[in-house]
Amino acid sequence: MIISERHRLIVLHCRKAAGSSLCVSLARLLGPDDLQISALADTMALGIALTPRVRRLALRQSRYLLPLYHLLGARGYRRALTRAIDHAHRPLLGRKPPHAPAARVAAAFPREWASFRKLAIVRNPWDKTVSDYFWRIQGLASPPSFTAYVEALAAGQALGGIVPLAFHDNWPMYTINNRVVADRVVRFEQLQAGLETFFRDGGLAWDGWLPRSKGGHRPAGAPGGYRSYYTPGLERLVGRLYANEIEQFSYRF
Repeated sequence: MIISERHRLIVLHCRKAAGSSLCVSLARLLGPDDLQISALADTMALGIALTPRVRRLALRQSRYLLPLYHLLGARGYRRALTRAIDHAHRPLLGRKPPHAPAARVAAAFPREWASFRKLAIVRNPWDKTVSDYFWRIQGLASPPSFTAYVEALAAGQALGGIVPLAFHDNWPMYTINNRVVADRVVRFEQLQAGLETFFRDGGLAWDGWLPRSKGGHRPAGAPGGYRSYYTPGLERLVGRLYANEIEQFSYRF
């Protein structure tokens, strides 16, 4: 998530829909008073400076101990700063501040919400679920099958913390009372063109660069793409889980 005073823009960060990549890209264009909550470690890893507002907030949240984390190396410092920003916003935005529901963002930042443009990216839920599965099982010695993952998701079972039950659905991140509140919703399937149009219309000089901040975890070259992971039963389960999003944007399997 980004809340930019300079560009009068709120980026609502939907999961597995290029949100981290967009936040890293936009980090280069932020002003000193802009707030970035998402993809902080990815931003720093690419040598992009965080805004003074973010650095001040992280320092205060860490009780001014943050510089000591440099002793843990660059990766340890990035983790510590990300954790500080995350914990600073949990009282207002909930357990996952980068993916906070729109209602909580509106309540936490009422001035900005009332006047800033709001952007969200949506993705075909069947495709997103496959991407989320491979993100969640990375590094596991004995991961559950995709079938077991989807069935657990539908049944409300966490599988020991693998299934992100509390924040798997992007719908609350850009809707309030089931009404879309983002001023522009860009489809992941037309990502580059949609973002270029949005930023051009808003007068933001964006160069189109999007790093693959969270990509590379799905095996490449699966015949049939995301559809190859599904049985008819799994297709129906995901269709029911994300019925609102599917209906709103006319997504098809």
